[in-house]
Amino acid sequence: DGLQAGVRSVRRRHGLGMTARVALLDTCAELGELAGAYLKDTGYADSPGSSWVATERVRAEFGDVLFSLLSFADAAGLNARDEMTATLGRYETRFAAIDREGDRHG
Repeated sequence: DGLQAGVRSVRRRHGLGMTARVALLDTCAELGELAGAYLKDTGYADSPGSSWVATERVRAEFGDVLFSLLSFADAAGLNARDEMTATLGRYETRFAAIDREGDRHG
């Protein structure tokens, strides 16, 4: 995958080797930073239907989450594209079943 290969390349060029365990913990930490940035930017009061636009801080933290998550995938021997494709298929199957169930009870 292009994004995963890009992350791998940056990590190798800068000597950022890590185990899957460390990469996973880093992803959790980055996700917490993203949540914190979002909460601060929304004043802890995001309201339904609001037209909030991501700030530079939130965009940067989101990028950090993706970088660390793709680092985890790489360290764990996962192909992010393949895993996402499989997940999309599972969601399509699940939602189709829910839609069929709704048609029966609708």
